[in-house]
Amino acid sequence: MAFARIRGNPLSSVSLILLMAISSATAGAGVATLVSTIGATERLFALAEAPDAVQMHVGPLETSSLDSFAATHQDIVDDHQVQDALQLDNQNLRMHGMTDAARDGVMDLLLVTQSPRFDFLLGPDGTPTNVRDGEIAVPGYYADAYDLARGDTVEIAVQGDVQTFTVADTVSDAQMGPSLVNSKRFVVSERDWNDLAERLPVEHILTFRLVDDAGDRFAEAYRLAGLPANGAAVDGSLLRLIAALTDGLVAILTILVSIVLLAITLLCLRIMVLTALEQDARRIGVMRAVGFSHREVSSTLLLGYAVQSGVAVLVALLLVFPASALLRGGDVVLSSGHGSTGTIVMLLAVVVASAIPTALAAQLLRRVRRISPLLALTRPGVSAQTRRRPRALRWDLPIPVSIRLAARGLTTRGTTAVLLIVMVGFAVALAALPQRVTQTIAAPDFITTMGVGQSDLRAFVREGAEASAGDALERSLRDDPDIARFAKATSFRVALIAAARTDDVALEVGDTSAFPLAYARGEAPAGPGELALSTLAAQTAGVDVGQSVQVDSAGSTHRYRITGLYHDITNGGRSGKAVELPGGDGIPLWQTFMVDLREGVDQGEKASALALDHPSASFTELDRFVHYTLGDTVERLKTASMIAWAAAAVVMLLVFALRGRLEATRDESDLRLLRLLGWTRGGLRTIPLLRAVGVAGAGLLLGWVATESLGPGVLGATLSSFGGGATDLVAANGWSLITGPVVAAAAVVGALIASAHSPALLNES
Repeated sequence: MAFARIRGNPLSSVSLILLMAISSATAGAGVATLVSTIGATERLFALAEAPDAVQMHVGPLETSSLDSFAATHQDIVDDHQVQDALQLDNQNLRMHGMTDAARDGVMDLLLVTQSPRFDFLLGPDGTPTNVRDGEIAVPGYYADAYDLARGDTVEIAVQGDVQTFTVADTVSDAQMGPSLVNSKRFVVSERDWNDLAERLPVEHILTFRLVDDAGDRFAEAYRLAGLPANGAAVDGSLLRLIAALTDGLVAILTILVSIVLLAITLLCLRIMVLTALEQDARRIGVMRAVGFSHREVSSTLLLGYAVQSGVAVLVALLLVFPASALLRGGDVVLSSGHGSTGTIVMLLAVVVASAIPTALAAQLLRRVRRISPLLALTRPGVSAQTRRRPRALRWDLPIPVSIRLAARGLTTRGTTAVLLIVMVGFAVALAALPQRVTQTIAAPDFITTMGVGQSDLRAFVREGAEASAGDALERSLRDDPDIARFAKATSFRVALIAAARTDDVALEVGDTSAFPLAYARGEAPAGPGELALSTLAAQTAGVDVGQSVQVDSAGSTHRYRITGLYHDITNGGRSGKAVELPGGDGIPLWQTFMVDLREGVDQGEKASALALDHPSASFTELDRFVHYTLGDTVERLKTASMIAWAAAAVVMLLVFALRGRLEATRDESDLRLLRLLGWTRGGLRTIPLLRAVGVAGAGLLLGWVATESLGPGVLGATLSSFGGGATDLVAANGWSLITGPVVAAAAVVGALIASAHSPALLNES
């Protein structure tokens, strides 16, 4: 009986198998990507012996103060070291005959030697790379960007002297490897480093290995000790988060897609099982009448769904491996050590996702006990005893009969119609939401919601440059006829004191009105004594808009009232903005200039010209900054979005093909009667097609509403872990405009396929 149903409804069986296979394969690929990403990140940090705290510093440095601090805080500091790095201008790095000028102002290039005790830069085999004189090891970011391999050459030009290095390795950097980190380390030999150090400025990377759970105590002790801190500071948890962010986002998105696909599959299976029970009511009644128990009947019917689930597992196993490789880009750093674990978890996810529909079918088949043998043998269908007889059609209305029959089919089976509309809405949101999120992250305006005001150019003058560099740049911008407007801000390292907790934040002091941010709550500070905080800094300190905090800067404490909260993905997500810092006391980090150009002025050419006139400053256009930092994340999200779109369209085609065949089988007697009344085959196909168009249109509207309402929250949840939050989606364009209609059209095509077969003209009298 079970196999006869599969043979008698091949389209329905194949559709259900493919539905279960697609949802299972997507779940397996998402879980495998997540496990592989987490495993690769942990393995990278373990092999590299990554630091738990990093402090960048430019300027004079006395290592004895660090040694003394470590010696007196052995309950916090396990080990520490100082790595000296040479700052290399992007225009002085040449690969395959091209300079890296495009990333000038975006990526800071550092030349280092291999770390002595920890924070190693690893080669492809997972061991610390060692280079000889004349060789260089390049970070993976640049190896991918310029297609560098072992044996290629890299040129470094310093003060007119060009040195050629041979690429010895591609290194994995736990600290600075991800594209979101704006510094990249190249490894050279100690002799080459000493030679270049005579002509390049030096930056210090202070790294610490801490005892377990000592991060907060270390930050407080380091601040109180007054140790060097005129640069960016990050902790180990943030380094791990950034390292896993790109692949982790793709994995989480894929898992969410698989959950939606599984929900659609379960809704479709519910319709299929209940329809099958109605069609088989007489057969079930006979089995019950001759002595079969309801459990035996349910088991017999369940066997068919179990067989289909087993076939779906086999199909899913064929799909999950290429899908997983595509999502991971075929290159997950140091993931080989977790290959077996990832494979086991992936297979387990496939099996579990395929078993869930079978469990639902078993639950639905318990309704067999409600089928009375007597009623099943004397009534045409199990639902005939409860279904309300449809009202007769009026023939004097101007509306075509086909449309009225289609509308009556939806209203008399209202529950099924609602389920189909919800499924289409799910599928449209599934296809459109990832596209819109990706488009929003890639948009230039996205930066205004992430802690940076919108401007044509941004310039940075780091502490340690010439003392007059910032003033000289300000005078130049004021006198330049190409400059429409600019604003200057100075960032200080300060301590934020709230209740019993003290945290270091980067406080940007200057005019906040010229290039405003998009505030999550509240507004920008307008005068002295007012402060805006990033959401992550406010959450850490336990404060909100309207409350007051104290800011300790160079031993001088000032009270500020919080006027607004904004999202920030820079400075580790912990920052603040104020109009002034009384006395200007504090540890200066850098000066920031935001510049708008007059109409018609080329941004790239102007940035290059300013960089030549002011070598102590770095210049970049915001759209270029977004491209080179978020570009890798956006590309991976685009891949996942295309997979989600294709899966949603295929699933809708299968669902409506399956549903159409079930309806055609259930309504076969009515369709034959219409044929006897003179309807053509084309006229009969019009009725289910109109029903499908109505359902697809309503589902498209529901999916659009869901995308617009849920999108900001989904994007905010994605970004909240590193300082972001709920963000409005940009207006749809390009692919984003057609994703939903394509999914809805796939549903209509599925209904068209199902209606291709019409009943033969038989004598029904």
